[in-house]
Amino acid sequence: MTPYDEVLYPTRAYPQTDPNRLAAIAFLRGLLSAPIERCRVLELGCGAGTNLIGMAYRLPGSEFVGFDLAHRPIVSGQKFIRELGLGNIGLHPIDLAEARADRFGSFDFIIAHGLYSWVPEKVRERILALCREMLNSDGIAYISYNAYPGNHFRDLLRGMIRFHAPRFQAPAEKIGQARGLLKFLAESQVTPDYYAEAIKTEFERVVNYPDEAFYHDDLSSINQPFYFHEFIRDAKRHGLQFVGEARASELVWEDYTPEVRGRMKELEGTNETVREQFKDFIRGWSFRQTVLCRKEIELAPDLVAERVQELYAMCDAAPLQRTELEGSAAVFRRPAGAELLVAPGPVSAAFGFLCSQWPGSASWQELREAAALGSTITAEEEAELAQTVIKAQKMGFLQMHVARHNVANRIAERPAISELARLQLRQGSAATSQLHTSVDFPDPFKRRFVQLLDGTRNRRMLGQEMLDFVKSERCTVFRDGTPIEDPAALETILESRLQEELESLTRAGMLLSANASCRAPGSGAASASDRISQRRIGE
Repeated sequence: MTPYDEVLYPTRAYPQTDPNRLAAIAFLRGLLSAPIERCRVLELGCGAGTNLIGMAYRLPGSEFVGFDLAHRPIVSGQKFIRELGLGNIGLHPIDLAEARADRFGSFDFIIAHGLYSWVPEKVRERILALCREMLNSDGIAYISYNAYPGNHFRDLLRGMIRFHAPRFQAPAEKIGQARGLLKFLAESQVTPDYYAEAIKTEFERVVNYPDEAFYHDDLSSINQPFYFHEFIRDAKRHGLQFVGEARASELVWEDYTPEVRGRMKELEGTNETVREQFKDFIRGWSFRQTVLCRKEIELAPDLVAERVQELYAMCDAAPLQRTELEGSAAVFRRPAGAELLVAPGPVSAAFGFLCSQWPGSASWQELREAAALGSTITAEEEAELAQTVIKAQKMGFLQMHVARHNVANRIAERPAISELARLQLRQGSAATSQLHTSVDFPDPFKRRFVQLLDGTRNRRMLGQEMLDFVKSERCTVFRDGTPIEDPAALETILESRLQEELESLTRAGMLLSANASCRAPGSGAASASDRISQRRIGE
């Protein structure tokens, strides 16, 4: 029995591993992968398969395979797959040393998330070897790992809790003792110095971390971080090369001094690995999500702006009104606070349209039409728009995909979520969205409401069923901290709350587009991915 059989790791959907996103990252560097509607995907260390299941549900024409050494998670995932009725996915309890292409075939995408840093060296070597042996000629590999220099701070605390926690037997006791030690150290000084502040920062990181994840990630006997250049060195030994990061890796210059920008500009002509490593030195990254491909593929030296014309863009920002900048720049802000300044006029109009489509996406043609402002867009304006999109992609302000997601950005008359999400919420408190993210629903009221969204009920019917649920389950509904007991007031409050819930579900990408089935959908945008797969950049 493995530690992951003893304590089940909480599995989720990881949007950065979605072939829709990985294919776009590679495409911007010149790699033409298989169309995501007809591809084969392998996940190493898949656990219960939650990540793969979300992909398999959305892409019924593709095939998905998962490997994991732990038996219990695999059995759990297999049971869920049978209940959902998926026939394009298989999970296998297998040692990676036994995995062979002659048994499982080759793949267009290979994913290893949260695995590489937590296994012995020989298994890490096997992960890279599998990426070479089982990856198709135009395939894409994704490997995440703990990174230095950021993880030096985590190493500091890991040494302490690894000294203290093994004295106890039960996993729950180890978790409690480890957190208790960190709290004790974080609060140990009357006037904290840099040492106490470093401990406090790490304690704040883990205090709300799920117990199971903390147990495996921080208390694991193996947790080996790497400098970026070390990981790339090992990848090259296996015939693999760096394509990019599944999350934005560009420095946001506004956060750094002019001297930093000048020094980094001096490195523009140097080796890409050197540039990426110095970025980590500057920002102190502690986790990398690296995209690789075979070394034989000739990649573009950088993202080329013209390539956005074949992709779809998504952005959850909103325009700001800033009178002091009026006429000189338009400002867009994401919910987390990141801001992007864009040129007024056509570029601002295009970005305004893009953000209005969230959680939907916009094609290049739609962005051009929005930028034209009812007239025509000049070649110079189109080039400026493309460069701004690339800049936003590099800094993580927007996301690029090879196909549209089957997601609604408006509330339909009879709102619906996927059968996958409804089944997940019958068994737990998290569901996979149409954007391949995991959305938590800790409140029984919300879970019940979401499970009603099968596309057969309008607002009136939803309101009545939730009113019946509140009465039958003796749920208490509050307004301004006061429980509502009057039936008429309760109906009014529920009507308002259900509208808020629907708006929240829309923003989270949970709702299906109005013309979609609640069953496993086809892409609806297969032509975009097919078109990309049929032509080479520059041809």
